[in-house]
Amino acid sequence: MGASENTYRLYSCARCAKQVRICGECDRGNRYCAQGCARMRRRESLRRAASRYQQSYRGACKHAARSRAWRERHAQKVTHQGSLGPGVALIVAPTSTPSTTEEAHADTESDRLPPHTMAFEARARARYAHGSHPHVARSELHCCFCGCVLPPFARLTRLCERR
Repeated sequence: MGASENTYRLYSCARCAKQVRICGECDRGNRYCAQGCARMRRRESLRRAASRYQQSYRGACKHAARSRAWRERHAQKVTHQGSLGPGVALIVAPTSTPSTTEEAHADTESDRLPPHTMAFEARARARYAHGSHPHVARSELHCCFCGCVLPPFARLTRLCERR
């Protein structure tokens, strides 16, 4: 019995803590979920590295040279300044009475549910309509990355993990 053929790995995403199920085919030692957390962490890591580099002497010199070159490319030669047009002075009196559209908008905003709540309620209604109960475990679990049906047994560690 090969462990990779009859099991899948169950872990929590290192960024959003979402529970992730991954089949042996997709498992490459992943730490993040399939919803883009790895991409976001990579972007954060690159920003931290760029910040560290820019704080070094060499990075600061390169940044200053790049800024100087940009200013030279975008320099505007202004010989004459234009005159300002005649200004019109207006005084606007403040008003505290709300318009009818503001009152109607305020009433509808308080009654409306957020979009994620409406979507959740729609899924719950669909589940109950098909006879499944939300507290009953599903018989088929799917890989979060490729969507294949997973075997019945889960493991919590990677296959090639050394101790």
